[in-house]
Amino acid sequence: MMTFFGRASAVALAAVLMTAAPHAALAQKKEEAKAPPPLKLSKPVQSLAAQAQKLQAEGNHAGAIELLKQADAIEKKNADDTYIISMLRLNSAINLKDNALIEQSLEGALASGKLSVDDQMKFRRNLGAMALQRQDYGKAQAEFEKLVQMNPSDSTVLVEIAELQRRQGKNQKAIATLQQGIAAQEKAGTKPDESWYRRALAIAYDAKLPAETTSTSEALVRAYPNATNWRDVLVIYRDTTRFDDQGNLDILRLMRANSALAGERDYAEYAETASLRGYPGEAKAVIDEGIAKGALKSTTPFVKEVNAAVNPKIAADKASLPGLEKEAKAAANGRAALGTADAYLGYGQYAKAAELYKVALQKGSVDAATVNTRLGFALGKSGDKAGGEAALKSVTGAPRDQLARYYLIWLNNQP
Repeated sequence: MMTFFGRASAVALAAVLMTAAPHAALAQKKEEAKAPPPLKLSKPVQSLAAQAQKLQAEGNHAGAIELLKQADAIEKKNADDTYIISMLRLNSAINLKDNALIEQSLEGALASGKLSVDDQMKFRRNLGAMALQRQDYGKAQAEFEKLVQMNPSDSTVLVEIAELQRRQGKNQKAIATLQQGIAAQEKAGTKPDESWYRRALAIAYDAKLPAETTSTSEALVRAYPNATNWRDVLVIYRDTTRFDDQGNLDILRLMRANSALAGERDYAEYAETASLRGYPGEAKAVIDEGIAKGALKSTTPFVKEVNAAVNPKIAADKASLPGLEKEAKAAANGRAALGTADAYLGYGQYAKAAELYKVALQKGSVDAATVNTRLGFALGKSGDKAGGEAALKSVTGAPRDQLARYYLIWLNNQP
């Protein structure tokens, strides 16, 4: 049973009717400067309502309902009659825990036209919630949509409508409604709740809507760029996009940049991929970070194996970079420059990496989308935010263009 009104407030709504001149049923709000006008009840209704209220005071709510049925059956009733019958019936319905009677009472009070705008909204919200509980989605949506018409800035109602649309399989509409709610909150100067963004992404992903999955994932990490959200977004992206090891490595780099590597599996995958691609310095850095964060243990066989593979290579690899850089700059194409830049990137020498990525682009024979993705990252890491943005915005062609947009979001979140 769903109860939406406290007993005390319901009793207050059924104000004193035992006098010859009945008073307003609604309790006066403190903020209201003027009391509502007195109710003008027809004599037959006034008599039956007074008797019903007496029975309510005695705890005989079933008896009160029978009297109110008689009052409701009177043909010549005015709006005040309808209102007081509905409010008294509501009081007894709540005590009897009769949801159907509660809804009937709410509907009657709304039909009377005697409710304030605030109370109309409260009653409609409760009607919508009760309809939702019994899975009457059409009724629930109708009530919530009336609420939006009354108060377009009430974004919480839009969230409820979105959930209704999702339950009915209207996933694209549900996402659009959530986005409408987010926009309403932003317009009102309030930061939308993180759960709204996550819900929109979940609906899009579960419904296998690629365009909506992309837009909602971007919106999520723009608004709430925390590690959990970044990991979820990038895992979804990786799982729904075909990438080779090089592309996967760039996704892992972005995860690391956002502190989104989580657990042994992430660190192990990154370290192994970097090692296999010939970046011992990067593999070692990831292993050390994983141990420092408690995600890896130095005593595990995998960590021992990676360290045994990369540690002997690091000194010679670092020492070879100046010579490789000289050769790359003299080469006929940019492939050597790209490889050397990647090595510098793995050692955290971002300015030097950026310099060589530019050389690779100038000399050509490399995938420009890959190079510009890494150039944007290197420039961003070295403090050249504008340069990094320009490089990332130049990336075209699937699937790198979307990865570059994620890198742009990361870049724009940098101080």
